[in-house]
Amino acid sequence: MAATEKPVNERALAMFDAKLASIAATEKERIGRRNMWLAHHWPDEYHERCAVVGGRQVCRRCGALYPLGILVAIVSAVGLAPWPMSWDPTAIWILCIPATVAYCGEAIGLFRYAPKAQVAAMLITAVGFGRGLGYEFLNRWSPEFWGPVAVFGGIWFMFTMFGLTRKKALAAQARQAASSAS
Repeated sequence: MAATEKPVNERALAMFDAKLASIAATEKERIGRRNMWLAHHWPDEYHERCAVVGGRQVCRRCGALYPLGILVAIVSAVGLAPWPMSWDPTAIWILCIPATVAYCGEAIGLFRYAPKAQVAAMLITAVGFGRGLGYEFLNRWSPEFWGPVAVFGGIWFMFTMFGLTRKKALAAQARQAASSAS
């Protein structure tokens, strides 16, 4: 070793790396919390579950549902319905099914998240959502809008909770198996 070189303090280097990792994790969480209202996902899921709109991460499902749904609602509210009014009670409910199946199946692990399938399902549902929202624009607390929102929203919530519980149980089993193996 040359006279001017100092030995590397491995302990100090490890502490520095740990501090950098801690700062990176805190920053990632801060960014995730700030973007949650548009993204609904944590930063490690952005690539798969979000699209960049105006420099911000936006949930792909919401990016498909709300613009088309609001457009259909406005068109419906001015009298240009996509189908005869007599079809509404059935059509609104039936059109909510594709997104519900796609979301709930993915939430409980029946199949993996597939962006194209999720967006396609949401676009179909957006038409029913928009037609119901058109009723809400004209008559507050319309059952054509709030009935499906309450029922399908409740179903989505239940499947989300079941899926999270299942994921936690699987993670605990994996940790237990790993500790048993060592």
